[in-house]
Amino acid sequence: MKPSSLSFLALALASTVLTALPAATPVSAQELQPGESVLERRRPEVEQLGIRAGSFLILPRIETGLTYESNVFATENDTRDDFIWVTQPRVDVRSDFNNHALNFSASGNIGRFFDYSSENYADYRAQVDGRYDITRDSSVSGLLFSRRDHEGRSDPNFDVSLATGTVVPRFAEPVNYFTHGGEASFNQRFNRVRVRLTGGAQYTSYQDAELSNGQTESQEDRDRWSYTGTARVGYEFIQGYEAFVQGSYNWTNYRLSQDFGGVNRDSEGYEVVGGLSTDLTGLINGEIYAGYLSRTYDDPTLKDFGGLAVGGRLNWSVTQLTSVTGSLSRQVRESTYARGSQIASSYNRTVAAVGVDHELLRTLLLNARVQWRQDDFNGVDRTDDVYTLGAGASYQLSRYIFVNGGYTYEKRNSNLSGFDYSDNLVYLRVGAQM
Repeated sequence: MKPSSLSFLALALASTVLTALPAATPVSAQELQPGESVLERRRPEVEQLGIRAGSFLILPRIETGLTYESNVFATENDTRDDFIWVTQPRVDVRSDFNNHALNFSASGNIGRFFDYSSENYADYRAQVDGRYDITRDSSVSGLLFSRRDHEGRSDPNFDVSLATGTVVPRFAEPVNYFTHGGEASFNQRFNRVRVRLTGGAQYTSYQDAELSNGQTESQEDRDRWSYTGTARVGYEFIQGYEAFVQGSYNWTNYRLSQDFGGVNRDSEGYEVVGGLSTDLTGLINGEIYAGYLSRTYDDPTLKDFGGLAVGGRLNWSVTQLTSVTGSLSRQVRESTYARGSQIASSYNRTVAAVGVDHELLRTLLLNARVQWRQDDFNGVDRTDDVYTLGAGASYQLSRYIFVNGGYTYEKRNSNLSGFDYSDNLVYLRVGAQM
């Protein structure tokens, strides 16, 4: 079944369900809080109640449903499509102390393909975070997390050097990896001056990869520790406007002194930026910044990087029913890609996105998103531009049952042959919450 057929089926099913339901609650104005989008706004008549346990609120929910993907292996030619049954359980535990905070969250993302079971995945995320209020103007906070993820076929690090546009890549299945870490921060306000100090560490480890020829290849030379220290000072020169400077230093140490190719991938870097944070009576909220970003590598064969650092996020409340969110980021990311004698030290990922959320009814939310992403490799002549368009809707049948559906189109254009692809995703899921 092609995407157009599934789209029609999804719309028909949604229409049938909506017709069978009582009339939806009409839109009634409720003030957006500063920095809050339409999707995040409280809806007391349908919002999740949770389970009370003393000073904690437990919020369980689960989504499950069908996804159609038109290009499972993210190839330029000989594309293969499939259906995926996706299940996403989640539980949040939130405190409601008068002071301080302690929260926990855990979620899963499980996908089972109908035809290509090699692409099955089972990811999870778990996090505990808390805040201790020393005084009204100072606090310390921290978090610990654990994640399991996978590198899908469209990941820039996924080795498709033998694919050349076919569905026979070097790896027979996605590569799984784990990330564990934590972060601690101190926040202090001195009248109009705000100071934040943050330190973090995380460890990333990769499982062995199964090759298309049936053999297994170790990925332990990718295992690494990453550390970051950040200091930020902001000054509120006018109410609602804060100018700030921020500097961070980071370094990466691989578990093995050299990878299997004899290269030492240890590195260190820094970022210095200045920016503006604003809150115009809740109409426009967010921050933007720009500065300089640097990354140097211990091995002289790896190419260093130095260049523009830019980022930010702005939320614009167009009306009480429509909000627009824009985001921009640039960062240097680890890479293992090689092409002939060229070895990539890393790649620069730049992402720009704009999203629109609209509350058509109190129980019916619409959304749309457009995104551009560029992955520019350091040390290898490869640049990928990825364009993504998406639209969706969420319908709250009751306080306990909801339906989500949507469509996403993604296209990658690369300066290297064999890396271009286009993909269509159509999904329809039913969810339940307490």
